[in-house]
Amino acid sequence: MRKALEDRLHFDGWNVAPVVEDDGGDPVEQMFSALGLDDGNQRRTVALLRQRLDPGQVVLVDRVLPCSWSAWKQFIGEYEIASRSIGMCERPLIVLFTEGVALLEMPQTAVALRALAWNNVVGELDVLLFVTSLLRNGTRPGYELRLVGRMISRLALWDLAVAAYLIERNPEDLFHPAVVLNDALRELGMPAGLDRTWQSGGLQCFDDVQCAHPFLIVREGDAQQELTMRLWAAQATEVLPALELQRRNLVRLMRGLVATPIDVAGIRYCDLNDMEIGPLSYVAHRQGLSDNIQRTAEKLKRLRNKLAHLDALDAIDVFDEKLYQHSTTDD
Repeated sequence: MRKALEDRLHFDGWNVAPVVEDDGGDPVEQMFSALGLDDGNQRRTVALLRQRLDPGQVVLVDRVLPCSWSAWKQFIGEYEIASRSIGMCERPLIVLFTEGVALLEMPQTAVALRALAWNNVVGELDVLLFVTSLLRNGTRPGYELRLVGRMISRLALWDLAVAAYLIERNPEDLFHPAVVLNDALRELGMPAGLDRTWQSGGLQCFDDVQCAHPFLIVREGDAQQELTMRLWAAQATEVLPALELQRRNLVRLMRGLVATPIDVAGIRYCDLNDMEIGPLSYVAHRQGLSDNIQRTAEKLKRLRNKLAHLDALDAIDVFDEKLYQHSTTDD
């Protein structure tokens, strides 16, 4: 992240100072030494540091570790006070990059200070764009590309390394999330210190929902079937709209064959389009419509019922090409 920001700042014409890396010493001393600043034989203080930095300069301090965070937190608090009298365009900026520090330990926002937590930054759309950009190198049809992309995005969440691993697996492997993610864990290894905390990288808000890293769920045994629910959510996003289009197509096939109004389970329908898949299937069987219509209606009802009961579908059903075709003729 530091490298990406540094490159962007250079591209935009900012005066970026050499990156300072935390060596565990006094922050003020580190800044003077790393930047080669002249102290004029004065005592090195935060106020003197601010004076010696150029107007509009940006100093990037990388790898501030939890063990030295207390000293850096005090330093940036003092630097913020020393910077309040300087206009925003002229104010030398110091940017700290840290990880492993709890949110509660972050400084409060002040006049010249902001704390930006990496939380709820990467969402499904970001991961989906990453995944589909790689999947497009293959020969999958559009509907399969979307389905595979959704499933990988929901299983990997914000971890692009896990997403890249899943891209290389057969799509059918994704229907056994615990197995394929356990393989990914063995291949990629557990990130050091990963647990169910934000500061370890184990918990993140993903599209406003707090989620646990998939490796944690695998390691804990997934007693709540959370991975299956993520798989279901990915399928529901793509399959439910397809089922609705198929329902409308089924209505077109049945028009002219079924007289309305018609009563089903005590409800009177004046228009077949007002009927859900279940009642349509019942009418198709009761009135002895063509085998194709009956099979189609029964299949749509089965898939809709499974998704409605939060059950993930298997690969045969999800990758059925006919589900994503919308013919208007009864063959």
